[in-house]
This record gives sequence, structure tokens and C-alpha cells, in this order.
Amino acid sequence: MELVGEEKKIQTLFSELRLADEQTAPSFSATWNRAQARALRPRRAFNLSFVAATALLICALVSLAWWSTHWQRTQQPNVVAITPPGVGPDLKPADVVPASKESSAPIGSEPKKPVRAAHRFEVSARLRAERLAARQEANLLAIAKKQATAISSWQSPTATLLSSPNDDLLKSLPQLNESTNGLKSFLPNTPK
Repeated sequence: MELVGEEKKIQTLFSELRLADEQTAPSFSATWNRAQARALRPRRAFNLSFVAATALLICALVSLAWWSTHWQRTQQPNVVAITPPGVGPDLKPADVVPASKESSAPIGSEPKKPVRAAHRFEVSARLRAERLAARQEANLLAIAKKQATAISSWQSPTATLLSSPNDDLLKSLPQLNESTNGLKSFLPNTPK
């Protein structure tokens, strides 16, 4: 079969394209050797960016934990108990020492330990708080017991539909040796 002018042009164009592709495309053997060399090269155990991100996350968590504990210490409320005048301990003005007088004690002598007026109030407030917590715990326990008994005695809403006033008649069978008056008692419309 002979090639006509148009077909020859097309064939030469295709051969030129094939030569251009062969020149630009890498050879198979070079690509294969690079892939094998990459497979044989040992990989790093840890990726550097992964290690950096993990270290940053750990630092952030540690600083958050430290900040939250420090913040809780500084944010504790001061508890002050207010009592009527006759209820608290009787303190003389000499027993209560202001903070400025404590520092003016002589260096060689031991400073007097002032009686803390608020100490008893703090103890009583702590006791009241403990009693309140115990009372709340007892209430929660009682509620839990009530819920447990309620769950154990639960019946479905349709349980009443399954029972009827004539259940005793349905559950008992007449004896064949009874009299007819006794058998009539099993009929719903007859008086017993």
C-alpha cells in the first residue's frame, strides 16, 4: 500500500512527536534506579515537623496546667463569718494585735502569738460546710434509693389493659362434678 501525500505528512508529524516525547521523557531505567535507591535509603524514625508540633503541644499543656493551679490559688474567696455580738468569743482589746504591732516586737524576744478572733469562726464555718455537704450527700443517697425502688416496681403503661375484672374466672376452671348452681357462677351475667 502506497502512502499518499497527506498520509505521509501525518506519518512524519507523528514520528516527530514521538522523537520529541522520547527526548523529554526520562528513560525507564533511570526512573527505576531512582525508585530503588529511594526504597533502600533508611527513613527517619521521626519527622522533624512532627516532633516540633508535639513538643509545642506538650509545652502548651504544661503551661495551661500550671496557670490553672496558680489561678485557683489566687482566686480562693475569703470566708468571713458574721455573728451577733453575744455569740462570738470574748476578746479583750489587748488580745487582738494589729499587723503593724506584730512587726515591732523586739528581735531577741519571742513574739506573742495573738489569739485569732476569726479562727473559731473559720472552724465553725468549716463544720457547717461539712454538715451541709453530708446533708446533701444523704439527700442524694435517699433520692437514689427512691429511684431504685421506683425502677424495680415499674410496670408498663399497658399492664392495666392486660388485666380485667373477671381474671379470677379466667384463671380458675370449673369442676365437672359440681352442681349446676356452682357452674352458673362462672357465667358473667349470673349473680353468685
